[in-house]
Amino acid sequence: MFELSLFNVAQFTDQGLSILGTFLLTSISAKTRMYGFVVFLLVNIPGIYLLIVTELWWILAVTPLWLYLNYRGYINNYREYRSTKVTVT
Repeated sequence: MFELSLFNVAQFTDQGLSILGTFLLTSISAKTRMYGFVVFLLVNIPGIYLLIVTELWWILAVTPLWLYLNYRGYINNYREYRSTKVTVT
């Protein structure tokens, strides 16, 4: 039977945000991909909680690298979005 606990809510939130982020990252639009990167940054919140509870501390060692790569992707997509933005007058 399903038990409503903080751990289960964190698992559902983590997986739901991961699916949404993956969906957004597959877009052709740079603006939509930026939202995908934002969603993946939000995945860290329940993800870090799950790592602490399950005592998988060694995975936290790669979190700064993962955040850096997400930041770079976000900035690159923002630059692409700004360069392709067409203003209609």
